Amino acid sequence: MKRLIAAAKRKPALSLAVVAGALVVLVLGAVAGTAYTNKPSFCTSCHEMDPYYTAWNAGGHTEASCVSCHVDPSVEAQITHKFVALKEVYNHFTTQPKFPGKVTAVPDSRCIACHEGTIDSGIPGFSHDAHRGDRACIDCHMDAGHKVTSTALAEAGILNTAGMQARELRVVASRGAGAANLSGHKPVSCSGCHDLTKTGCATCHDTKKKPHAVFASVSATTTGSAASCTTCHTDASRWAFTHPGPDSTCTTCHTTPAKHRAGACATCHTKSGTSWAFEHPSSSAACTSCHTRPAAHSTALCTTCHKTGVSWKFSHPTSTSCASCHTKPAGHYAGTCSACHSPSVPFANTRFSHPGAKANCANCHARPANHYAGACNSCHSPKIAFAKTTFKHPGSTATCTNCHKRPAGHSASTCATCHKTGVSWRFSHPTSKSCASCHRAPGGHYGSTCSSCHSPSRAWSSATFTHPRVPGGEHTYRSFACNKCHPSGYTSGSCTSCHGPGGPND
Repeated sequence: MKRLIAAAKRKPALSLAVVAGALVVLVLGAVAGTAYTNKPSFCTSCHEMDPYYTAWNAGGHTEASCVSCHVDPSVEAQITHKFVALKEVYNHFTTQPKFPGKVTAVPDSRCIACHEGTIDSGIPGFSHDAHRGDRACIDCHMDAGHKVTSTALAEAGILNTAGMQARELRVVASRGAGAANLSGHKPVSCSGCHDLTKTGCATCHDTKKKPHAVFASVSATTTGSAASCTTCHTDASRWAFTHPGPDSTCTTCHTTPAKHRAGACATCHTKSGTSWAFEHPSSSAACTSCHTRPAAHSTALCTTCHKTGVSWKFSHPTSTSCASCHTKPAGHYAGTCSACHSPSVPFANTRFSHPGAKANCANCHARPANHYAGACNSCHSPKIAFAKTTFKHPGSTATCTNCHKRPAGHSASTCATCHKTGVSWRFSHPTSKSCASCHRAPGGHYGSTCSSCHSPSRAWSSATFTHPRVPGGEHTYRSFACNKCHPSGYTSGSCTSCHGPGGPND
C-alpha cells in the first residue's frame, strides 16, 4: 500500500486515472443497478410482491414499469428511493415479511406524465371539471395499474372459501377501472352504460361527498344523493335494470340467446322487469310481429294451436284434432288422420311413398274392378304414384304374365306383338295387321278370309251367326253339312229352313 501511495506521489497522472476509473465503474454500476432494479421483474424477487406483479401483468398498464407510477422521475427521487428500499431488502432477509397493508397513493403528477391533456380532451367520455382540486386521479382510478385476479388474491393469501375480503382487496386492485362492483353485477365501466356528457355524475352521485363507498358503486346508503336503488331498479324482488341513460346497445352487457329473433331488442323488450321466454305476459304485439309462419302452415290464429310454454313442431302433444288446423285435400282417404299419418312424421305432398304409414295399402285403397289379385307391391313401387293405371306401366319391372293370364284360345305370341303400351285391348283391333298374325284357323275352318265372316268390331267368342246363303251353288245337305266348318257349337236345320215346298230353285 505504501508503495502504491509513493508511486502515486511520483506520478500524479496515474492517481487521477485510478480515481477516475473507480468513479466510472461506480457510476456505471449505479446506472446498471438502477436500470435492473427498476424492472417489474425485479419486484418479484421478494415473494410478498408477487400479488402486485400478477395484478399489474393482468391490467392495462403493462407498458408502464412499476417506478413510472410509484417513483418520481427526478434523479434525486430515484436515488432517494433506492436508499429507502434498502430497508425493505433488509427486512426481507431478517424478518418474516407480510403482504403490505398499505400502499402510498400515486400523485396526479405521475398520471399526467403519461395522460397529459386527457382530462381536458373528453377521452374518458365526460368532463372532470366537477372533481378538479378536490379529487385525485387515484380516488376513482385506484385500480388502473392493477387488475384483480384469482391468482393474485391467492398469492396474497386472501382468497379463501368465504371469497374475497374487502379489507384487503384495496391492496391488490378493484374489480375494473370505474366498474360497477355490486355483487353479481356485470363488471363494466360506468361510461359503458352512462353517457355522462349528457346525464352527468350528479344524476346518481352527490359530488359534494365521496361519490363511492370503498368498493361499492351506487348504493342507497353510500351515495349521499336522493337517488335510491329503485331509481334504476323497479322491481326490488328481481332487480331488473331499467336503463335510463344507456349510451350503448343492449348487447354491450347482454348476450343474445340461441335461436333468438334477429331484430332490435326494443322491438319485443319494452317493459322492464320482464323475463322473456316463450311465454310473453307483457307483450302487446301479435305473434306475427316477431314470428313468421313456416311454409304450408295453417292460416288459423297462432293461439288456436300454440299455447304458452309449449314448443310446437309437428308432434302436437296438447293438440285437439288434426282437422282443427288441417283440411283434407281433394280425393283424400275418408278415414282418420292417424290411420296413415304418424304424429312424428311429416306428410307434406305425400304420394304413394308413406314412410310413416302404419297400415297396409288395402286399409285406404280399394282395388278397382278386374284388378290383379296379388299384393300391391308386386306391381306398385313405393316411390311411384299409380293413379288410374292402364296397361302402360312405366314403373313395372315384371313381365305381363306375372299379373295377367292368357284367355282361352289366346295367341301364343308375346304380349307386345299385339298389345302396345297405352292401349286397352279387347277384340276390336283398330291397329292390328292381319288376323293370321295372331290367330290360327281351327281345323275344318271355312277357307275364306276372316273378314268374310268376322267383323273387326264384334267379339267372336262361341260365334252364333246365320249364313245368308250356303256357298257353293248346287249342293245336297250331305255335301255341305255344318260340321264341315264347325266341329261343335252349331245348330243344324232341315232343308225347309231355307227352301220352300216348290221346285229346287225355290
